[in-house]
Amino acid sequence: MGNTTYDINLLRNIILDSQHLLKRSTDSIESIVSDICGLQYDPNPMIYLNQYIMLWNRKKDFRAEELDAAAYKEFKVVETWTFKRNMFFVPSREYSLYRHATKGIIRWGESDEMWLEKGDSPEVRAAERELKEKLSGCEGLTLNQIWEKLGLSDEWHKYRREHDHSYNLPVFRAFYRMCRRGDLLTCGRNPGTFREPVYILKEKAGFSDWRKDPVEEKQAVKWAVEKLIVSFGITDPVHISHISGYKTAEVLPVFEELEEEGKIEKLPSKIGRKYYYIHSSKLPLLSGEVPADPCEIRLISPMDTLVRDKAWLETFFDYSFTFEYFKKKGMKWPLSILVGNQFVGYMDCRMDWKTNKFIVKERNIFQQDFYHCRAIDLAVKELAEFHGAKEVIELMK
Repeated sequence: MGNTTYDINLLRNIILDSQHLLKRSTDSIESIVSDICGLQYDPNPMIYLNQYIMLWNRKKDFRAEELDAAAYKEFKVVETWTFKRNMFFVPSREYSLYRHATKGIIRWGESDEMWLEKGDSPEVRAAERELKEKLSGCEGLTLNQIWEKLGLSDEWHKYRREHDHSYNLPVFRAFYRMCRRGDLLTCGRNPGTFREPVYILKEKAGFSDWRKDPVEEKQAVKWAVEKLIVSFGITDPVHISHISGYKTAEVLPVFEELEEEGKIEKLPSKIGRKYYYIHSSKLPLLSGEVPADPCEIRLISPMDTLVRDKAWLETFFDYSFTFEYFKKKGMKWPLSILVGNQFVGYMDCRMDWKTNKFIVKERNIFQQDFYHCRAIDLAVKELAEFHGAKEVIELMK
């Protein structure tokens, strides 16, 4: 590609187009989820959970019930543990590949494979067989319903509520192992603040054993890394490492292999202090035109994949933010304000489900031209309507 340099706005457009954020998509939920490499599940209930906000920003006329139907009734997407050992929604047709690709990712000192091996014993395996047999006729049960069915409610209460580890029975460990391995899937979530999960055996949902699929882990990792490259448009090994949980030393040879195969190309000039790569499928976009006045508004969740790597985000969008996820009181949930292809600030929002009021607690606009932007007000109104709010309350503007 010679020594060509590119307008940063063009690179931003490629990134946002790859993430379905340049304009809202009319594609199916499973297609969008596939293109952006999953939706990270997050239980924080300040507003609609992260997975719903990610799709609201990307899918035209999206309603929260659509994801619930796709995930828990149709099983077109499914909850499972993938990148960084976090729970994601991924397309069911890609479920096996994701599990093979991410089973070796180490976080908190171990991988899923290591964790499963460490907890293996004849007693736990016997408990798994018993649990599977007892659940074979069930269409879906909550955790409490499972222990009621097995006559272990008191023991579970002592173990979980009273923290009495003398009640850490093999069947309790078997349950967690079956969830982590994918033998038990989430087939629903009950109403409420933290959306209590409902479980079902994978066979009842039509899933086979992904561990028996003839997929080599190395090839699955290569598939996942290439898919992440496509999903971001412009990226580098360190960025992919931060997003996925793979070590950078594991990602580098995959980049080299993909470059040798002509599937990715290095951009000719450094951006900031390093070189970045583009997937070959995105090369035609480099000759695209930058919109003269892009003005669509997106309110990006702090758990959105786009903003999870702060160094990459600052490099391409000259923007960053911080927030304290585990703070007990007064916790902020900053929604980054994306106007066209630039971030102009963030706002702290909360939905009061009891009063049906959408509350904007704080608004931080960094660019003077957007201090009194009517389009941002309309975007907040649309987000409030998405929540079913009857009123928008602005505490600080």
